[in-house]
Amino acid sequence: MWSLLWSWGRNKKTSGRSKPVDKTDEEVSLIKKNVTLRNNRKCGHGASSSKDEKFCVVNIDNKNELPLKFYEKAEEQRDFIMKAVSKEDISSLNRVLEETRQLSSYFPKQCAKDFLEECLTSKDNGKTCLMKALMSINGKTEEIVHILLSFTEEHGLLDKFINAKYTAEDYKGETALHIAIERRQNKIVKYLIDKGADVNVCAHGLFFKRKTDGFYFGETPLALAACTNQPDIVTLLMDNSKTTIDIQDSYGNNILHALVTVTENGKPHNPFMIAMYEKILRSYKDKNLETVGNKENLTPMQLAAKEGKLEILKYILNREMKDDENKTLSRKITDWSYGPVSSSLYDLKGVDTESPNSILETLVHNTRIKDRHEMLRLEPLDSLLRMKWNKFARCMFLLSFLFFFAFNIIFTLMFYRQRKDDKVLKLSQQNRSAFNLSSTKSWLKVFGHVYVMTCSMGIIIQESSSIYWLTFSGLQSVVSDASFHVLFITQAVLVILSSITYIFGIEESLIFTVIAITLGWTNLLYYTRGFQSLGIYSVMVQKVILNDVSKFLLVYLLFLFGFGVALASLIEHCAEGEDCSSYSRFRTAIVELFKLTLGLGDLEMQQGAKYPTLFLILLIIYVISTFVLLLNMLIALMGETVENISKESENIWRLQRARTILKYEKKIKLIFGNKFQLGKKPDFAEKGASYLRINKVKWSEWHRAVTCVQEDGVTQSKVKEADSCSSKPAMDEVDVSGRGEHPTILQENEEDSVMETRL
Repeated sequence: MWSLLWSWGRNKKTSGRSKPVDKTDEEVSLIKKNVTLRNNRKCGHGASSSKDEKFCVVNIDNKNELPLKFYEKAEEQRDFIMKAVSKEDISSLNRVLEETRQLSSYFPKQCAKDFLEECLTSKDNGKTCLMKALMSINGKTEEIVHILLSFTEEHGLLDKFINAKYTAEDYKGETALHIAIERRQNKIVKYLIDKGADVNVCAHGLFFKRKTDGFYFGETPLALAACTNQPDIVTLLMDNSKTTIDIQDSYGNNILHALVTVTENGKPHNPFMIAMYEKILRSYKDKNLETVGNKENLTPMQLAAKEGKLEILKYILNREMKDDENKTLSRKITDWSYGPVSSSLYDLKGVDTESPNSILETLVHNTRIKDRHEMLRLEPLDSLLRMKWNKFARCMFLLSFLFFFAFNIIFTLMFYRQRKDDKVLKLSQQNRSAFNLSSTKSWLKVFGHVYVMTCSMGIIIQESSSIYWLTFSGLQSVVSDASFHVLFITQAVLVILSSITYIFGIEESLIFTVIAITLGWTNLLYYTRGFQSLGIYSVMVQKVILNDVSKFLLVYLLFLFGFGVALASLIEHCAEGEDCSSYSRFRTAIVELFKLTLGLGDLEMQQGAKYPTLFLILLIIYVISTFVLLLNMLIALMGETVENISKESENIWRLQRARTILKYEKKIKLIFGNKFQLGKKPDFAEKGASYLRINKVKWSEWHRAVTCVQEDGVTQSKVKEADSCSSKPAMDEVDVSGRGEHPTILQENEEDSVMETRL
């Protein structure tokens, strides 16, 4: 709200472009006309007055009611200031600021501040002349910043001026401090902070949003400095007592979330981001910064998994800090090592399915993550899945396979035999005799129907619950995760319909029976994921069908339909009772064209054609397009697909097996609770912490010295201290306890072996 008190009592002096001159009576009269009066009443509450005041404007809330000259003059002065700043003209800037100061002296104290604010800040977008100076960095920028801040400090506007924010939608919330950090001006940043710049302000305009065409570096000055790799400014801000390090932006992200977001796999800036991540972790006194979730309830580690940030996730999962102050930040603890053999404890908090939004479930079910196959090979994820498979999932998978195989055998034999006995199904005495309970055969038939219907109901319930538990990230996730579940449910429904229609003597039961048998034996492909060689082969078959065969069928059906209609139209239709070609029917023409595609047909179709030459030409074009072109292209594409898929088929198979493991884990928890949980709590762990022990043998590092582990689990860091309990290391041997490197993740083709044990 603008409160303007403008008084004219005695003759004052005004300011021109060069020297202040006395205001004439004519000018005073003109100014008086631009003053809004309110019933000529005296200045009351909300306005100040003096003995010389004759005119007063009280509590004006509407900007349009203010004198026009006030805004025209302020806008004119602002243009001069902005122009002097952009041209780096120090002398012009000083002169314009002095003129502005003299103009403001003709207003009461509060109005003078309002006038100066109008001269220094654009009301359209909130942009100040300070921001203008920082956007065009040059050799005189630092001096210009000093002049502007000194001027505003002199007139009591420093705090409001230095912390002025952009009001435009694109850059809303951005301040001069943000711009100075973005321009990497360390001295100016320090000067702004010393002068009182807000270090916790958030820039949340559209340009800074993650889902727009802008750039997300976090919204706070600290996050911006960290994400643009400016360690000096990060240190400056973190040492400032006013900085709230754990502040969260509009996404709920803190500075660690922001660092995770800006990393990109394989980019050269990743080592800097990881180093900055660790620097902030070590420097911040509160060691729980990494456990804070954002608005999606994701910690920085879980956000790295969801965003597919392989390198920083690898660092977090395998981070090990030796110093006592930051030891609680370690997610990996080397318990002991003996030459190439080492035993490590991995923290499972946020990793295993016991935690909400766990990394394991995110990577397994989120199909939008590009590098999730490589991420599942990281420790402890790889060993955790392997241990779960060996402990309970393998047995459950085998039992499920035997059950489903027996179900298919019984259903196939039962309905194949009954179709042989009953040539025509109908509600008759002969059909009822099949259920005569006086014979053993009828008892077996009744038992078979009850068994398959009961099993089908169980399959429907089981697979429906599995779909309900799944977390889908898109259509691709539905196809990859729920496809077999849907097929199992479809088969079970068809089996039930087949039994019911057979019992009631409905002849169409054969349709349900045939489809159910075909689908049932095809669904056994699901169980190939339990065996690596068969699983990889099954993955190739599925990919070829989904990628190449489906595309071929789409194009082929267009050719088949188009040529089928055209050729059938060329065959003359016969009147009733006449003997003529049967190819005039569309269905027959389609069948013959399909035979030609496979090389099994002949050219007898042209008999009876109205235009034989045109018919033959169309037939030849069809054969060339389908038999010669489409089929050979399909074979070539299938070969290329198999070659490409063979490189990643093992990863896909591992992912399929991981889905199966998690599905069985949810089922077994309903019955046994946490009895099969792998993680255990060591003596040194905090309450509720769970660790997984992984033993490794790395023959590639057999040169390492044998280290000594104290009783309290602390590894000796000096070779001299280890001499009392181990052999003396050779000259080229290095004590692993003194290293700060991250562990190498073993691959299948390495000679090193992994020994899996449970704590």
